[in-house]
Amino acid sequence: MGLMSEEEKRKQEELKKVLSVIPPPSALRGERKQILEKRVKLRKRPDVNQGVVIVPEKTAKELGIKDKAEISVKGKRHVFEVVILDKMPEHEVWANPADMEVMGLEDNSAVTLRAAK
Repeated sequence: MGLMSEEEKRKQEELKKVLSVIPPPSALRGERKQILEKRVKLRKRPDVNQGVVIVPEKTAKELGIKDKAEISVKGKRHVFEVVILDKMPEHEVWANPADMEVMGLEDNSAVTLRAAK
């Protein structure tokens, strides 16, 4: 019962050889693509300078934002200088109220954030 014939052993060895060629699922997954844009909430902060937005560190890393960011609202794109802050909610971006008024936005508006080209 526990004994294998020579034929079964040979088939098992062949099967092992064939399966060794197939890569594991982790190898097929590969590198993650970098996210190009993200929907965030734009919040009014009077202490933020005009022409500047404050972006969470985690969001900046995900999107590859270094010094300038682009905010898209209703098909229009606005470019801002960026200050990266580590202790803030990752789904929020803070902006000057005057800048938000120019874009026609109220506090807590949903916008698309991406790295400026």
